[in-house]
Amino acid sequence: MFGDQRSRLALLRTLGAVALAALAGAVVLAASQAGAVSRVGPPDPSLPPDCQRAVAFDPAQFRRPTRISNRFLPLVPGTQLVLEGRANRGGGPLPHRVTFTVTDLVKVINGVSTRVMWDVDENEGEVVEAELAFFAQDNHRNVWNFGEYPEEYEDGFFIGAPNTWIAGVADAEAGIHMLAWPEVGNTYLQGLAPQVEFLDCARVHADGQSTCVPAGCFNNVLVTHERSPLDPAGGVQTKAHAPGVGIVEVGALDDPEGETLVLAEVVQLDEAGLAQARDEALKLDQRAYRASAEVYGETPPLSPLPPPQSPTDPPPGAVAAPVAGAPGAAAAPAPAPAAPAAPTTTGKAKSKSRKRVRRCTKKRGRHVVRRGPRRRATDGPKARVRQKQIKRCKRRPR
Repeated sequence: MFGDQRSRLALLRTLGAVALAALAGAVVLAASQAGAVSRVGPPDPSLPPDCQRAVAFDPAQFRRPTRISNRFLPLVPGTQLVLEGRANRGGGPLPHRVTFTVTDLVKVINGVSTRVMWDVDENEGEVVEAELAFFAQDNHRNVWNFGEYPEEYEDGFFIGAPNTWIAGVADAEAGIHMLAWPEVGNTYLQGLAPQVEFLDCARVHADGQSTCVPAGCFNNVLVTHERSPLDPAGGVQTKAHAPGVGIVEVGALDDPEGETLVLAEVVQLDEAGLAQARDEALKLDQRAYRASAEVYGETPPLSPLPPPQSPTDPPPGAVAAPVAGAPGAAAAPAPAPAAPAAPTTTGKAKSKSRKRVRRCTKKRGRHVVRRGPRRRATDGPKARVRQKQIKRCKRRPR
């Protein structure tokens, strides 16, 4: 009898130890996830209630910032994806195409090394915007947006980059582009730049969804809704994020522009294709120092991602030497007023849809209303612009 009691007591002790271990594991996991989406103190009254800072920005929390492995937004160098659809930017819905490339370049912004994206936006086969965007991942796998340099074109000619913003310059703040542990109902600030009236907010709308696009069918899709509180009439942009892929579908709710995009093609660039993307990104970087000297000029030039650190290397976060041809190098670049050529399939190898890719999203900019006769610009013999009246429209969430 006493032997049976001792056996039962031993069994109870074992079960109790197992339960405690499981509880401790749950506590550790919860603490890890809480650290990934810990709110930043009391609400900021200057921001909408559903657009507060979700995570405290701390440069020390970016140990390997350019290795972006977030489940819903992986950004692998050399990956390029093409989204196709329609958008109404005046004249009704027209064919629209976005080509998004993850380069092997980095730029130090606000004390953090960021991965450089090259983004080309075409309407009816004509380039209307070419953009550099800068992303980094913190230690919890939250992906941050650190700024954008969007060049605008009309009839193939450069007309400016008025919506440039860089975190840490002119009171601009980096924001979360994708949470590490997104849950339905989460809301978060995606970026803030008062100087250019940029304020983007996101909400996790649904998870566990399924969708099919030309690039393939996907399960366990996360859906987010993004908007700009500064433009309440601009509606909401919806995005479907596939695990291990990124954005596979873009939609619109009550948006006059009504942009819709689906992932049509995923490619993995070969060495030649990656070199071409690198060259185009470097050209944009060079022009940015002239087009946005007061904002972009506060950053160091783009640089290749350095190899693994050796004992003789400079400490992490040190600014790399200027790239040949970049501002500060021996030879100054020549002006390039014409729009860049749209990306082609040269130098690319098609990949399967399960390749880790990252989406591209709706463009934002300003409507240009033509007025008056054409006139010659004074900054180049072949450059020409139109007199125009500028009217702001919605700052589109990325």
